[in-house]
Amino acid sequence: MTQRKRLLLLLAGFVLLLAAAAMGYTALSQRGALSPAGDGSGSQEGSAPIPAPDFQMETPEGTALTLLEALDGRPAVVNFWASTCGPCKTEMPDFQAAFTDYGQDIQFLMVNVGDAMSGETREKAEAYLEAEGYTFPVYYDVDYSGVTAYGLRGFPSTFFLDGDGNVTAYASGMLTQSTLADGLAMIRPETAADGKAG
Repeated sequence: MTQRKRLLLLLAGFVLLLAAAAMGYTALSQRGALSPAGDGSGSQEGSAPIPAPDFQMETPEGTALTLLEALDGRPAVVNFWASTCGPCKTEMPDFQAAFTDYGQDIQFLMVNVGDAMSGETREKAEAYLEAEGYTFPVYYDVDYSGVTAYGLRGFPSTFFLDGDGNVTAYASGMLTQSTLADGLAMIRPETAADGKAG
């Protein structure tokens, strides 16, 4: 084999390796793995609860309120999303199904991140929600207050809060129906027995 053929084969192998790595990274970045909050000790005795960071947001009507003002004592799911984010849109039907099944017992706070996601506008978000017929509560992070408070670097991102407003678990990236059900069961164990969302 000539030196040139050897070099071309080596180069082709390197290109294939890079392509496989890029595909793997894309797949991983779009699937949110559920992580317990804090040191991973979960609810073991002695582990300190982690209060959810507060931030300013707006209702669809333009009324300003904070996350802590919106919480009502029920366990809560806080999802940061954008209508220009493919993985965000892919997980939305699962959030709608979970809201339909558990909205009486679990609070859903779907927080649109505005132009923190390239190309997103409030108008696009509202048009998307209307077109899809979603009925879960939506809020708007108009000044990146939530993005900053939670240190977000990508979307979607989801946080599961207990009834006291403490972060129980979180996921960065798109949730599957099963992972969403696992998160809901962590903040309201009865959901696992109900078997509706998973």
